[in-house]
Amino acid sequence: MIAGAVALALVLWASLYAFPRTAPELTAVVRVDGKEVARLPVTGGSMSQEVVDIPRGVATISYGEGRVRVEPLDDHTCPNGICWKTGWVSRAGQSIVCVPNRMTVTLEGSTSEVDSVVR
Repeated sequence: MIAGAVALALVLWASLYAFPRTAPELTAVVRVDGKEVARLPVTGGSMSQEVVDIPRGVATISYGEGRVRVEPLDDHTCPNGICWKTGWVSRAGQSIVCVPNRMTVTLEGSTSEVDSVVR
């Protein structure tokens, strides 16, 4: 019985290496005034940038290597800078919000790691 349990454990352990988990496909969805303006593939291996028109100017969004962020904006464009101070986000369900410019960047993927949202 012990030998059977050890054999089963070895088979399960070996299957983790035989069938490695793949990273979930992530896409950053950029919305301004509630309208989708860009869909950026975050899962790619190289970093890229996208410039998005926002009410007070433009925002540069860096994405790739499984993460996304808003590049620093000047005080005229975003007075509090909360959106770019959020930094990198890398899990499905996470968001970056710029209230003065009515812009959101939300990561969408096959699995969301957010348990709940409270309003």
